[in-house]
Amino acid sequence: MDNQLSPYSPIAERDPLTWPGGARIAFCVGLNAEHYQIDRPSTSSFPGTVGLAPDPLDYGWRDSGPRVGIRRLIESLDRHGIRASAMLNSDVGERYPCG
Repeated sequence: MDNQLSPYSPIAERDPLTWPGGARIAFCVGLNAEHYQIDRPSTSSFPGTVGLAPDPLDYGWRDSGPRVGIRRLIESLDRHGIRASAMLNSDVGERYPCG
């Protein structure tokens, strides 16, 4: 496939960006959802559990997101009318199906 490049445009010569409604700032909210396997060591938040498999401290911390945290976060985003993008690792879809 031959991809065509966009024509070069020096930033100093471009028209200023404008946002809808005259907003002065734009931002993107990305929700990161991951699944961690309990029988494998991972990055530990406490040096005393580094290398444990399972690491009950870190697994509990990571597991609370898909079970409790995500619902609370979605409720808060809805309450404030904020739309977010979801960034998922592939295991999330298998472990936490929406249906």
